[in-house]
Amino acid sequence: MIRSIGLLMAVLLLASGARSFLPADATVTGTGAAFALGVVLLSALLVGKAFHALKLPHLTGYLACGAILGPDVLGLVTPAMLGDLTLIKRVAVGLIALIAGCELDLRALRPRLASIGVLATIALACAAIGLTSVSYFYVLPHIPATAHLEPLPRLVVAVLIANVLTALSPAVVIGILTETKSQGPLSEAALSIVVLADLAIVVAYAATGTVVDATFPTGTDTSSALLELGGHLFGSMLAGAGLGVVIVVFARAVGKHTGLFVFAILFVVAEVGRVLHLDPLLTGLTAGLLIENASALAGEEVIRETAVATLPTFALFFAVVGAEVKIEAFVAMAGLAALCAGVRAVGLTVGTRIARRVVNLDDALANRIPFAMFPQAGIALALASGVASSSWPWADEVGSLLLGSILVNEAIGPIFFRMALERAGEIGRKDHHGVA
Repeated sequence: MIRSIGLLMAVLLLASGARSFLPADATVTGTGAAFALGVVLLSALLVGKAFHALKLPHLTGYLACGAILGPDVLGLVTPAMLGDLTLIKRVAVGLIALIAGCELDLRALRPRLASIGVLATIALACAAIGLTSVSYFYVLPHIPATAHLEPLPRLVVAVLIANVLTALSPAVVIGILTETKSQGPLSEAALSIVVLADLAIVVAYAATGTVVDATFPTGTDTSSALLELGGHLFGSMLAGAGLGVVIVVFARAVGKHTGLFVFAILFVVAEVGRVLHLDPLLTGLTAGLLIENASALAGEEVIRETAVATLPTFALFFAVVGAEVKIEAFVAMAGLAALCAGVRAVGLTVGTRIARRVVNLDDALANRIPFAMFPQAGIALALASGVASSSWPWADEVGSLLLGSILVNEAIGPIFFRMALERAGEIGRKDHHGVA
């Protein structure tokens, strides 16, 4: 740990020294992205090692590192640099989603799919009811832009807040499972729930957004926006199916360097997807599901071949997410954001306890599943950013509330999930069984 901290200080001093040679009014161009990539990746990996020594998740270290290096603290990574790293971030999301899809064997899950669906539905419903209630009666009256809303419009905004904050995080769950090499009932249930639930959250958000647009008209055509969103979802899944077929054909025809090929083609998909407005999460997830469930190529083979790129990809992705955090906006909304995070956690826990009686789950498993649903990132951040950048009259303040609450969940959630895996005795079991 001491060595990691010493190397981190050396990296930061060198980076700060390199920046100090620039004139005060200079703009970093050309090599700005390369500078940010190197500093963020090296620093995140070192902080991750230090957090590992403290028995904390690497992902929490990556997030903290990014927040410290970002524009609102040290400023070594500027907003322009973060913009340059968008492509890398999309590649990371695609790889994380691909791994998630390759981990989901739907044939093996089929006997438990109904139980998983019932559990996720009840847990998310309880969280949504709690969030809607606390937003309507307490949070929105304390936000200046929404304090004087009439009951019905206020309820609509409260439902939107609940919709965004019930989103889960396949990226964090996959990251923790990969980092800890976990395998077992909790790992399997957690991955299934967060992936399938987030697909439902995206569809629900489309419907909620339509109601919000009708309540707070902004001059946009709601029906065309909804059709466009549907086109993006369908197009992303279609592109994912094509990506899965290409990977299977390459692996069978060439038989080597599959990991390098996957990583290269994800860059192509990320760049094309940016132009065509495709969702990298849905694209990668569809490709992984097709590889694992509808091809002769085992998903485990793809996971093994891409393992060399997994650690740096996760480190860079979560560090960039941390760097994008708006510290000032979070501080302004910290109290309300923490309240929403707490209500969400209680709702998920209570919902799981109720679902346990319906689907007859093992008590130990039912008590630990909520911890897999605490973390947020990915989809939740995308939805919250969409709210913040919209034309609704209260978008800026409500967006800050959403981003602040997500920050609490993405910082603390991975710690609780890792603790649950440790208590379940699933950490390291992939190595033990010779799977990884």
